[in-house]
Amino acid sequence: MPPSEVLERFTEEELIGLVAFQNLYGPIGPQRLDVVAARLGMDVAAPHMKKGARPKLSDHIVQWSRTARPRKTGRELLAAVKGIHSSLTGKGPR
Repeated sequence: MPPSEVLERFTEEELIGLVAFQNLYGPIGPQRLDVVAARLGMDVAAPHMKKGARPKLSDHIVQWSRTARPRKTGRELLAAVKGIHSSLTGKGPR
């Protein structure tokens, strides 16, 4: 959308709100909704963390690239699932 159309479609108060939102949560648009969702995840997780601990944006943002994280072997995935299961059920690994 060209700037002239933005100025026609939005009131001054709406533009101020959009700028304030972008200053808090990052760029607005479908290509950056992952950042907004990650920020929301941080806000949800923060009250449930240990005192003094703070959530990190990098822990909540989706990694879309396969090269961004190393692939795990089947054994590594199975060990991770077993660890999650044992922590949820309270039973030790089998």
